[in-house]
Amino acid sequence: MNLKTFSLGAASAVTTFLVVGAVTIAVLSGPFGESPGVGILGVLAGFVVGLGAGVVVAAFAGRLSGAARAALVTYATFGVAFLAIAALQYVNVPGADAVFTFPIHLAVSALLALAAGAAVFGRFGRTPGRKPSV
Repeated sequence: MNLKTFSLGAASAVTTFLVVGAVTIAVLSGPFGESPGVGILGVLAGFVVGLGAGVVVAAFAGRLSGAARAALVTYATFGVAFLAIAALQYVNVPGADAVFTFPIHLAVSALLALAAGAAVFGRFGRTPGRKPSV
């Protein structure tokens, strides 16, 4: 394991934590309403599944190449970008709340993730020795 695979594992854990936590809270909010227990269960489920995903990704990320590697970078970048924008709003950067409404927040995170994945695919996605088609 090197710094690259550890970073991909940590970033994938963050993304998985956010997704699983949000889905768990959304699913449990229906039958149980807006109770604090729902939020606690969502955070706990996100933490456990995110930790597992991070360990698995860190163990096997070095074996990936091409489109699989680009997809992993895209997935991992989404969570980190989402968290970075949320941090801007949390520390009250002037104008961040006005600019990053939730739909814009999601869209910017997705665009940053797609740009990172495309950059990785452009650099590592081609077969060695072949010229790219025009």
